[in-house]
This record gives sequence, C-alpha cells and structure tokens, in this order.
Amino acid sequence: MSLTVALRELLPLELLAMDGDSWNSHSWSGGRRVQLEPGKSLIQHRCSRCGRDFVDDPRTGERYAVYVSIFSFKKLPESISKRWLGELCPGGPVADDVRVRGQLSESRSAK
Repeated sequence: MSLTVALRELLPLELLAMDGDSWNSHSWSGGRRVQLEPGKSLIQHRCSRCGRDFVDDPRTGERYAVYVSIFSFKKLPESISKRWLGELCPGGPVADDVRVRGQLSESRSAK
C-alpha cells in the first residue's frame, strides 16, 4: 500500500487536497491555536502573502477557508474552500477574495 493510499484512509479528503504543493506554496504566519468555545480548539493559519485564512479542526480532521473577525471564524462557502484548498498561493491579495470577505462583513453588521 502506498503512503498516499494509507493517508487517504486516515485523513479526510479536505486535508489531502491541500497537503503538498498547494499548502506549501503559502507563506504561513503561524499556526495559532484558538479556543472559541470550551473544549473546542481550532488552529488558524494565515498566509502573509495572499491573506487567506484557513482553520484546522483537530476534533474532526477538517480544514477549511474562513473569514476572520475579532471574536469568531466564519466558515466560507464550501465552493470557496474547495477552490482555495486546491490552488497554489496567488502571491498576493485577490480582488475576488476581498469582495467575498466584504460581503461577509456586511452581512454580519446588518444583523
């Protein structure tokens, strides 16, 4: 059995999708452990070049794209997570990323 097959059996597809070239193409400013709820720790990763944020949930093994606010993480739509997880770092901020974050920020302030 190859290592990839073994990993695929142990890890969710979301983690495998960005392991390797896509994940390593980013310039991570750290893996910050955050506990937003008692007993629920998340690990935040932010790329200092493109500004994209991701969260690892050690309890579920899930990795996904997020919008970061002061007190929480807002999980981005699955289509955006899948796209970001599959892409190499764009090397700088992307206009569409800024637009999506702006829409999330506006929707939160309207509540």
